[in-house]
Amino acid sequence: AEEKVGFVDEMAVLQQFPKFKQAQQQIDAIGKKKSEAAKAAFDKETDEKKKANIVQTLQLEMREEEAKLMNPILKEINETIAKVAKTKGITIVLNKGLVYYGGIDITNDVVTALKR
Repeated sequence: AEEKVGFVDEMAVLQQFPKFKQAQQQIDAIGKKKSEAAKAAFDKETDEKKKANIVQTLQLEMREEEAKLMNPILKEINETIAKVAKTKGITIVLNKGLVYYGGIDITNDVVTALKR
């Protein structure tokens, strides 16, 4: 059987997915709160090691928050890409950035399916 190759513009999908925008806003809000708290602790601290620790902790916490909010969204997008590909008989789906020529663009189909 011949392979049918499709591709998706991942950034376009993310930008048009309301759940992604909501998660970004949540991450920004959490980041602002955590940054303010970290800055207050940082400004009070004189020990350089402890200052570095505060920064590292903030970065780690933000990565964890981002993963917690984004992983379910990325999972939903991947599952939707798989469903759309199956209905179109596409066996391989690549990110648009990897495609120089050919392939079937399923970006709009994925965006539409996610909005349902």
